Amino acid sequence: MNNRTENANKNIRTGFLNKVIILLLTFVSRRLFVQFIGVEYLGINGLFSNILSLLSMADLGFGVAMAYSYYKPLAEKDEDKIAALIGFYKKIYNIIAITVAIIGVCLIPFLKYIINLDREIPNIHIYYIVALANTVASYLMVYKQTVISADQKSYIVNKLNIYVTIVKIAMQCVAIVTLNSFLVYTILEVVGTLTNNIIVTKTADKYYPYINKKVELGNKERTDIFANMKSVFLYKFASSIMGGTDSIIMSKIVGTLAVGFYSNYLTITNQLTSFIHILFSSLTAGIGNLIVENDKDKNYEVFKTVQMLSHWISGIVALGVYLLIDDCITLWLGEQYVMGGTMTVAIAINLYFTIAMQPIWSYREAAGLYNKTKYIMVGTAIVNIVLSILMGTKYGASGIIVATVISRLVTYFWYEPSLIYSMYFKKNVSEYYLDYIKSIVMIIFGAIVLQAIGSRFPTTNWFIWCLKGVIIVLFESILFLLRYYKQPEFSIFMLKIRKLYSKVLRK
Repeated sequence: MNNRTENANKNIRTGFLNKVIILLLTFVSRRLFVQFIGVEYLGINGLFSNILSLLSMADLGFGVAMAYSYYKPLAEKDEDKIAALIGFYKKIYNIIAITVAIIGVCLIPFLKYIINLDREIPNIHIYYIVALANTVASYLMVYKQTVISADQKSYIVNKLNIYVTIVKIAMQCVAIVTLNSFLVYTILEVVGTLTNNIIVTKTADKYYPYINKKVELGNKERTDIFANMKSVFLYKFASSIMGGTDSIIMSKIVGTLAVGFYSNYLTITNQLTSFIHILFSSLTAGIGNLIVENDKDKNYEVFKTVQMLSHWISGIVALGVYLLIDDCITLWLGEQYVMGGTMTVAIAINLYFTIAMQPIWSYREAAGLYNKTKYIMVGTAIVNIVLSILMGTKYGASGIIVATVISRLVTYFWYEPSLIYSMYFKKNVSEYYLDYIKSIVMIIFGAIVLQAIGSRFPTTNWFIWCLKGVIIVLFESILFLLRYYKQPEFSIFMLKIRKLYSKVLRK
């Protein structure tokens, strides 16, 4: 097994372990939060998270642009270039931290126009300031982390994150039960973010001691990076608006309490998305290195294999969310927190497209094609805001989520694959869409069959819930095998599995 594949496997294993631990601890802390602090504070926490996500520059593409700029110097072992890039990004992130802090403070007078509760919550501005501090803390010393990820060694960061997360959430649970304090809960979030960044920074210094050398980046290189960053920033900013405005619009039109209910669903779907993102982000650095080799045929072969994998996973997850998420909320928090109906369907569809498009996004990031896709996401964000307001006013919370589905379908769902196929693979995109149609038909068939079976067995406990989950995985996997077992990408996938299995046996 080559080094690229071995590192990807390590990244995936540790990433999954990290997310499993976070998921289990989050389930416990969320249950305690609702019981000891209350769903109103849950709504406030979800609303602040969405407001501040609009300012979250660390998630607006700078990490992506950084990783892209590291691929070539890492492959060529150009230590001076990497050190110069580190120094350059340090200055950028410090400016970002200050800017976000200032803009975040300026938003305080406008909170009263967004928060919509039946009763006044004391000290709400203090809670917001602490949440803002956590966002600002996420930029401090984070610029060194990306070089580890770009070098396909995310497993190092994942292991460190596991330890910090366990301690942080454990302390938050103790604070919830003993102090019933939302303020202490949010302060511990800030402490956890800073601690994680400090430890990762020290680790980067250990593995890459040359990154602290004082080397200036050339003017041309700065110009190229800024050009790429502007495209990435615009795309990611629009993407952030897509994810961040739903809860804000929901709070204003429906009520902040609805945001609290919706945030319970997001806790589950976001963790699922994180699991899937680990898989594909672990592959992105390897794809970036593969793109440097400029072998289009090999890249397309890898893409088809990854796309096949995404259709399998997205089918399982979409069916699981549609059929099981309401039962999960009932068993976890209580039937009174279930939103159900159209909301559940819309959440499942949103999650399906988020997962199924991961291979396209991985290649877009690795190939640095943001300059060609930045405006389509701006259009998506605009369509989403307009539709969310219109449909939210008429249909409530479910209308807002359905609006997100529609805005995705009419914009980047068809545009980005067409771009990747025509500009990079030099192939007809019709095959890609045909695969999608087959996957959607397969999922609808699975939903009809499994819902008919599941309705005969009410989910009264976690054992039955888990049993239904296993049945969904097995049923969708059988459909997947029937569809793909004769395809070349399936043979490639199985060859990779056999190699991995042989290596594990040798150990």
